[in-house]
Amino acid sequence: MPQPFKLTTIYEKSIRALTGRRVDLSSCGTPGEIRFIDCEQVTEHNTLRIYEIGSLFPPKDHPYATVSYVWYGYPDPSPPSTPRPTFNARGSERAEGISTALLSYVCAAALHEGVRLLWLDRLCMMQTNWEDKSWQIQQMYHIYKRAAVSFVLPAGINRVARLGEDTPWIHRAWTLQELLAPEKSLVLFAWAHGRGTYSGATSGRIVEVVKGKCAMADADDVLQLCVDGKMTFSPASGGPPSVMPVRIFGRDASPQAWATMGALRLRGSESGQSAVWRSALMRTSSRPVDMILSIMGLFRVSLDPKKFDEDDRVGATLALAKGIMDARHSASWIGASFHLPPSSQLSSFPTFPRSIVSGRATVKVDGEEREVSEVMDGSYMSQWWLREAPHGVIDDDGYLCIRAKAAAITLTDKTGTATPGSANRSIELRADGKTYYVKDLEGKKWIVDSEKALSKTTKTMIVYVGVEGRLSSLASYKFSDHTPVRAIAVKRHLEGKWHRVASFFLGETFKEEIKSWDTFTVAIGGPKKLTESQLQSVRKKEHKVRRKPIEPN
Repeated sequence: MPQPFKLTTIYEKSIRALTGRRVDLSSCGTPGEIRFIDCEQVTEHNTLRIYEIGSLFPPKDHPYATVSYVWYGYPDPSPPSTPRPTFNARGSERAEGISTALLSYVCAAALHEGVRLLWLDRLCMMQTNWEDKSWQIQQMYHIYKRAAVSFVLPAGINRVARLGEDTPWIHRAWTLQELLAPEKSLVLFAWAHGRGTYSGATSGRIVEVVKGKCAMADADDVLQLCVDGKMTFSPASGGPPSVMPVRIFGRDASPQAWATMGALRLRGSESGQSAVWRSALMRTSSRPVDMILSIMGLFRVSLDPKKFDEDDRVGATLALAKGIMDARHSASWIGASFHLPPSSQLSSFPTFPRSIVSGRATVKVDGEEREVSEVMDGSYMSQWWLREAPHGVIDDDGYLCIRAKAAAITLTDKTGTATPGSANRSIELRADGKTYYVKDLEGKKWIVDSEKALSKTTKTMIVYVGVEGRLSSLASYKFSDHTPVRAIAVKRHLEGKWHRVASFFLGETFKEEIKSWDTFTVAIGGPKKLTESQLQSVRKKEHKVRRKPIEPN
């Protein structure tokens, strides 16, 4: 029987007395409890009061707010002459201090929204207790999902950023879930121009939180304005409108901004899941495993953090993929990027970028370290996602097994060029009138023989994996829609096992042609063998879900 809701004070101290010190919940907190900060105590009495509630989540008549921020923020381009008063939490000393002023701003914003309780991970998780942290990580999606509102602090918890700053918020792993899970998200930013409205790529209202200090606006709107790079502000006082830069979520029309917007606009759908994978690829964390733990809730999958080493991104990815397949969702990750090289162990996925919390996600391409956002779409535009991705299962060897339209294919010319959006617009028949050429995204030419029978020993196949969908926006599309079909080439390395070796953008005319291809069961993974520890999540009997198996060929 669930415990009744009750606010029990476990910690209370003057914020002034906390300056330069640490909040320590190790002796007063109970592992596995949700905790909240009392916003009224912060704003009216300058007191930090933290509650435990005796139940998993508060009832609806006790709404709460959450905060989305980066632990390691962006240096202030105009730092104050005297340091800001800050404090921290025991166990998170390496992270930036919590600004006492900014905490009061967030609490004032929450009260403005009619919310008294605030969940802030730094102060509401027992940072030195792994049992509590692990439990809280498993609940993280639900904590944000149930929030009445979430406040985004793009420059971190140490200061408020200006709209014209380029901050690291959109590049960090956990902030994606923190934006997508709540029904309502507001960006808090430095502001001294009073109340008013904005217009441009979208329109809305700027709400002053603390006069002359900070204001807030809808996060979806701010993201759209960032894609355009500017907004027109019209003050409520009746003064003349002015054009202002908006870069708080990144530079103009960045691939990350497009991917995040797609995930936000399409959330809850399988197309939205494709956008989630695209956005997650460009993000970073100090712990590689967090790249998966931070998005698992968006797929309604719960993994136990204690079962993965902090560097085991591959094992956690495999576990998440299995959870997604067991829930009968699509392998939407297969379209995360058609330009990045495939993973050497899980080739249905792109290669996993290098993740460091102090910078951007990078990947080595042709021996050169490149930022993922620069190469994941090649010369193609970023305003797209994958529809009609295949369904299937993850087998005991960690392979994605799908039943899809496929045909035999042979590589003929290892040099060439291919411009996405223009190559393969139509079917180029060969002299025999039966086989035809296609070019992959590297310009290599292949011969497709759809009449050749497929088997477990077929050396190379082309496999249909979905079609392109486009994000509606005021921004114009860089490419026409002549090549919306997506396919990959897979090469056999073991009997009945294939790995991804090439990608194709195909024209509208291929939609009818693909119907004539064989329907074939393809196991995509490897070619490098997974370790036994990485395979634990797919081989444990208690994790099995009874479902109809993929039909054999």
